Amino acid sequence: MTVWTPLSHAERVLIYLSRIRVDKDSDPVPRDITQEGIAEAVGISRSHVPRTVKGLIEDGLIEEAKRHVRLGEKRVKVYFVLPKGLKKAREIEEKAMSRVVRAKIQNTIVEGMSLAQLEKAFHRRIDILRLSGEEEFIDLDAILTSGVTDFSDSPKVSIFLDREDALEKMKTFLKSRALVLAIYGAKGMGTSSLVKYFIQMLDDWNILWISLSKYRTLDQLMGRLTSFSKALNSDIDKILHTQTGSNVLVVFDGYFDVDEQIVEFFNSLVERTEGAKIIVTCRDSTPSYNRFYRKEHLEAGLVMEMTLKGLPEEESKILLGNEDIPDEALRRIFALSRGSPMILTMLREGDEEGLRRNTTFTNEEIRFLLTEARMKKS
Repeated sequence: MTVWTPLSHAERVLIYLSRIRVDKDSDPVPRDITQEGIAEAVGISRSHVPRTVKGLIEDGLIEEAKRHVRLGEKRVKVYFVLPKGLKKAREIEEKAMSRVVRAKIQNTIVEGMSLAQLEKAFHRRIDILRLSGEEEFIDLDAILTSGVTDFSDSPKVSIFLDREDALEKMKTFLKSRALVLAIYGAKGMGTSSLVKYFIQMLDDWNILWISLSKYRTLDQLMGRLTSFSKALNSDIDKILHTQTGSNVLVVFDGYFDVDEQIVEFFNSLVERTEGAKIIVTCRDSTPSYNRFYRKEHLEAGLVMEMTLKGLPEEESKILLGNEDIPDEALRRIFALSRGSPMILTMLREGDEEGLRRNTTFTNEEIRFLLTEARMKKS
């Protein structure tokens, strides 16, 4: 029998802080990142927080500062997760989600499945911070999020860095009257990873992810929507065009050179006043004849759009995974990669074939980049 071994206090704090994205220059800041806020969220006493965060600070995973929670009041200690901490938090979560456990749901015992497999099977997200201690079995009814989710077509997100501004814009979108958000980026710039990271933070939304590279015809796309609508005990029209869909979010990933019927379908979603929120990730080179909204839709607030750029140099270094890379080598890689997460990841993994297949670099440039990525300071 597999028994769930709880995360350490430090691991829980790190994962929690990795989900609270606050600009380090902000003042005031949310109470969430104070010692009191951390203690309440993670389930430890306030007196344990200083000891718990000490090791995280020493390991370069988080940073301590003093900020106001309310202007005019005394500044208090607050904590910001650093890029290295984001990477470590993701590794901890992935390892935890791969654990095979014994679980209980609706008075039924389920064995032989990992947390990630259970999450997929029951179309709910599992928050590992809700797992308390060493339990004979995991009570899924108590820890599954309330929203119905289907992320089966979504990409795996390994490391997510420096996208605070983009995440804030996405939060603004959910609160706005706009029902469509278009996110543009060059191939490999991380638009899919951004959206995947964002939706994993939403507990109460019903979320469907549709890959447009897999579902290429309107009939295939509608079939996917139909299946999800049935899981919500509803139908497509109600989900997309009425208040029934007010807590539904549909992600269409990989909008680029699509069928004309799909363009018309997306165009029909633009001028809605009710229904599901739609996020569309688009290639920045999407042909003009595939654009499904116009300037007046943006001006009227019916559609929001944003463009994702490359990572800054500091985060590019972290993604490369080489802390001892010489500054000049890093600058040369940064100049050629333009901070593309896809390129930096392939350089870290030494994926020469992937670079040939997915970039316009010459063979000579690829060999040069791979050599630079492995260099160490003397």
